[in-house]
Amino acid sequence: MWKIQLLTAWRRLKNNKPYAIINIAGLGASLACAILLYLFINYHLRFDNFHPDADRIYRISSKTNYGGIEDFNAGIPHPLGKTLRNEYALFDEVAMRVGLGSPLVSIKSASGLKKFDATSAFAEPSYFKILNFPLVSGNANVLSDPANAIVTEKMAEKLYPGQDPVGKTVTVAGSDFTIKGIAKDYPPNTDHRIDIYLSHISYKDWSPYMFSDSSWGSISSSIQCFVKLKPGVKPEQVEAVFPQIVKKYNPDEAEEMYFVMYPLNDVHFDTRFSGIIQKKYLWSLAWMGIFLVFTACINFINLSTAQSIRRLREIGVRKALGSTRLQIFGQFLSETFLLVAASVAIAATAVSFSIPYLNKQLSTDITLDGQTLGMLIVFSVLLLLVVMLLAGYYPGVKQARLNPVKAIRAQAGPGGQAGFPLRKTLIVVQFAIMQVMIVGAIVIARQMHYSLNSDTNMHKKGVLLVDVPEHDPSTLQTLRNRITQLAGVQKTTYCSAAPLSNSNMSTSLRVGDKERVEDFQVAVKYADANYLSTFDIQLVAGTNIPMSDTANGMLVNELLLRKLNYPSPDAIIGTQIRVNKVLTVVRGVFRDFHSHSFHSDMDPLCLFSQIGAFEEMAIRIDMQQASTLMPAIEKIWNETFPDYLYHFRFMEEEIANMYEAETMLMQLVEIFAVVAVLIGCLGLYGLISFMAVQKKKEIGVRKVLGASVPSVVWLFGREFTWMLVAGFVLSAPLSWWLMSSWLEGFHYRIDMGPEIYLVTVLLCACITLLTVGYTSIRAALMNPAISLKTE
Repeated sequence: MWKIQLLTAWRRLKNNKPYAIINIAGLGASLACAILLYLFINYHLRFDNFHPDADRIYRISSKTNYGGIEDFNAGIPHPLGKTLRNEYALFDEVAMRVGLGSPLVSIKSASGLKKFDATSAFAEPSYFKILNFPLVSGNANVLSDPANAIVTEKMAEKLYPGQDPVGKTVTVAGSDFTIKGIAKDYPPNTDHRIDIYLSHISYKDWSPYMFSDSSWGSISSSIQCFVKLKPGVKPEQVEAVFPQIVKKYNPDEAEEMYFVMYPLNDVHFDTRFSGIIQKKYLWSLAWMGIFLVFTACINFINLSTAQSIRRLREIGVRKALGSTRLQIFGQFLSETFLLVAASVAIAATAVSFSIPYLNKQLSTDITLDGQTLGMLIVFSVLLLLVVMLLAGYYPGVKQARLNPVKAIRAQAGPGGQAGFPLRKTLIVVQFAIMQVMIVGAIVIARQMHYSLNSDTNMHKKGVLLVDVPEHDPSTLQTLRNRITQLAGVQKTTYCSAAPLSNSNMSTSLRVGDKERVEDFQVAVKYADANYLSTFDIQLVAGTNIPMSDTANGMLVNELLLRKLNYPSPDAIIGTQIRVNKVLTVVRGVFRDFHSHSFHSDMDPLCLFSQIGAFEEMAIRIDMQQASTLMPAIEKIWNETFPDYLYHFRFMEEEIANMYEAETMLMQLVEIFAVVAVLIGCLGLYGLISFMAVQKKKEIGVRKVLGASVPSVVWLFGREFTWMLVAGFVLSAPLSWWLMSSWLEGFHYRIDMGPEIYLVTVLLCACITLLTVGYTSIRAALMNPAISLKTE
């Protein structure tokens, strides 16, 4: 039976190619987007889900509240780990990890010094008991002894290709370590991507103060603590002891410092604590995929119910000859199955070619490995069944219930309009979905343009940032002199970070000889005297700091002035301020600028010189000469620091990285908005083509009676006009609520004015006009004698 039904369905679709092509194109595009979204969402949801007992693994993070301003940090004070391990019996394991970023890694070989980039971290042996990064050689306990290292398999092959690296030496950031173990390469779905693990005890030599028990007041995002709770212990029990610990070891900040337990599986999704993407973005994308599939199903239902009018006599004859409802329903479902199966096949083919592009554009590492491929097959089969039932159920049931006598008589009767109210309702829903997506794309694009291009009170175009690996004053001065002499170099400055960057440090401050710490924290940036001129930061009072290797005066911003309740910029000049154990005098006040992304408010900020804290050199260049300047700067840098690897980035790139998740969302929303529009156009074209055929004789009669071409065109246009307006009425409040909620994540944001909705309606109207206009004009221009000659 099914074989006959499928064969009949194939013949039917083969004889009605426009209907099949429109449905396959719409369903194929929507299903391809749905599968890509599934792969993207699945990629992120699988992060760090491979650790045993993951429900008992937590990362402890910090939260501070100074002056009512909350600040979140993935790191903790270093002594907290030892305190939890020694004083509380709540944990199976406690492990500290101190990240080093990507320092210079080198080995000595017969051909000379080989240099590499590798993410490195100091780690305790218990780290490998908590997280599932198994060793293929050696034992994690080797990290209990100083100057030992464990490297991943890939890193081992880089360092000593074709050799056993165990027992050999690797130099990390100028210190020698002996390789004592090899870890299995980390999988792509983890945020803990470390190539070289170093003995945690060696961190004591690296930073004696931060390692000591006196550093309770210092929080660094690189110092992280992981714990594995004992069975039965709840995270609330651990969080209950944190206030006691702070009160005991850091009483001065007992009211401002908090620690929170964060489940390992949720770390990837909380951007407050260095997460990558918020789950709300993933669920938004999931809904987007559902909407796209739904719009394609609406097309299918509309076209199927419209086409069914042509098949009334066929259905009547079938039922008169004894076909049951189930057989009629099965016949329609067979046709739906063929269409959906073809669409899934086309979608799967498109997805396989799109994955490399997706990985490149969205910074993912999606691979069709065994597990992913298996899950994808299951998802595709479920998608096929759901779409087949969703799109084919109503048309099939509608036809199966027809009375055979009425079906045969309805072939040329007024019954041809049966079911049209449903088609109109579905088109209204389709218009609403299309408009919601267009509004979303416009709002996200405008907010991103505002974030990246609005005035931040500084110069950010054409600023090259290069690393500074050493801090010898004469070396840095020589480097500056050589680079400044290059034609096209406008300004240079040494600093800890650019004005607007993710590298920001906050600390407490005291004014004058007061013993009381202010009830807010101040952001600190280290820079030389050229900082203001390089970034065009305006000095509003006082003088600039002098060129010096150490703090010889300080600059503060206007916000700090207001926080300290000074009446004017001149009033704070000469005031002594103690910041980060540095006591110096305020020399000048500069205009407020944004030091964070637009997600957060501006910070009170101070700036002074400290050569040991300079991490990069900012070089303002003429971009028209960039092609010659870039190689010249790299050559000078390599000659100055021959033992290090050259790295550079532009400030604009660094700013763009702050909005990585939002940019990713914007790209996806724009793509899917275009797909939704195309699917809508296909549906409108198919439906208007059918309406033109149905109204052919009516149009002929109207023209014989004197109707003009515009009046005939309006016959079609008025139906779609009110449906477009009805779709707007549905979409406007929904899109406003959705996008207003999204914009709340930005402290500085655009206003959702009426122009956004005006543009959306005009765009949809133009799309509808272009789609419907051609077919309706062609129908209006048809010779009435031809359309009426069969009467």
